[in-house]
Amino acid sequence: MNASVRLVCGACLRSVERSPSDASAPVGDCPYCGLPLNSGPEGAVEDGGSGSTDLTPPAPARGDTTEWTETWSRGSLGVMGRFQLRERLGDGGFGQVYLAYDPRLDRDVAVKVLKKANPSERVMERFFREARAVARLDHPNIAAVHDAGFQDGRCWVAYEYVSGRPLWWYREHHRMDAATAARMIRALADAVDHAHRMGVVHRDLKPANVIVDDHGQPRLIDFGLARRSDLDSDLTREGAIVGTPAYMSPEQALGKSRQVDERADVYSLGVIFYELLTGRKPDDSSTSEQETVHGRRAGRARSTGPEACSITRKVPRGLSRICAKALALDPAARHPTARALADEIDDWLKTGSHGLWRRIRRESLGAAAGLVVGLAAATGFTLGLGGPREAPPHELKSALMGAPAATAPAASSPSIASAFLGNRQTKLFHRATCAAARAMVDHHRVPFPDAAGALAAGYRACDKCHPADGA
Repeated sequence: MNASVRLVCGACLRSVERSPSDASAPVGDCPYCGLPLNSGPEGAVEDGGSGSTDLTPPAPARGDTTEWTETWSRGSLGVMGRFQLRERLGDGGFGQVYLAYDPRLDRDVAVKVLKKANPSERVMERFFREARAVARLDHPNIAAVHDAGFQDGRCWVAYEYVSGRPLWWYREHHRMDAATAARMIRALADAVDHAHRMGVVHRDLKPANVIVDDHGQPRLIDFGLARRSDLDSDLTREGAIVGTPAYMSPEQALGKSRQVDERADVYSLGVIFYELLTGRKPDDSSTSEQETVHGRRAGRARSTGPEACSITRKVPRGLSRICAKALALDPAARHPTARALADEIDDWLKTGSHGLWRRIRRESLGAAAGLVVGLAAATGFTLGLGGPREAPPHELKSALMGAPAATAPAASSPSIASAFLGNRQTKLFHRATCAAARAMVDHHRVPFPDAAGALAAGYRACDKCHPADGA
């Protein structure tokens, strides 16, 4: 049975599959865009067959500046399987990553192509181990695998294409407070925990392997150094150091590959967390990567890592302790699983961050209440059930101006300054302490220094208080 023939449209970059019986028929127009199909020999590709793998884009014809020609130039880097390579996204030591188009499902994908042509069985096994590891995973924060294959001496893996920026770029171009960084690490820890439960240890967690998508969600990519814990054999030799030195765990730095487990990924998450919180790596302020490795080989051990809050006060102490625990040099002192790290961060997000604001509000309200009480005490206001007592104007003014209240001046009332008071209405005079004198209205009061003066003025003595006695 002959394979079908696939023709690629030069205008929309979609492909049209034709059966062998139609191969001799006129090509016609593209059913998608209506323009003539590319009928040249470079446009016909058999399924699973020998598409061009030349990764150098051809130069466009002189003077040809149409939009579709420019698009085709970007999309003519070659073909891997059914995927049309459009542009290169990244270049690493092991492979290159291309933005590619899947004409069968009409979607963009990211195709990782092994750099080395005609690799050995060991290299091929390591490359496809990544595809098989990710194929086991199904998590919203992990980029999925769509396909993998071998063509013209080249190994390739097609991943879900994530539109976004690497985490290191996102950190440099966006303001990220402690709570945002905590949510970012919690999502990554949840994804790493899912991988661990499926038997996959990443071993190369770093900001370059995390893409923040257009919705602000982190997506974990590149499981090239992943190890499946359910396999008896390991392709990494004991003593070989794999990973990125700035983010690898101490046991990785020592080359103890067989001792590397889930807690190595927890340590790498701690380094990323520290960097998001402080803007620097835990070791770059004091030692180089080489010195760090030698220091760890010397047998240093600590129960917790460096505190992020010692670098900046903007990091809450509770969150700093969680990060420091993940950075412990001794694996036994770290969070035992990525799930435990995610749960601690989640607890802080639910209680710690809100508790911080509650404490700030409580302290602010307490300070305000103290100010009100102090002002009330200074101005003579009371907060009891009896209601406010109006302070004399001179006391209120003194309190508001911050000056001590002056002693009230002596009253000029006759009832206070004189020993005897006469009543103009009744023509009686009384001792100042008499009840009748206290009940007297002001304009009826006539002060007298002594009883003799009142008698001389024609006032009669009160028969209750007898002011004339002893006058």
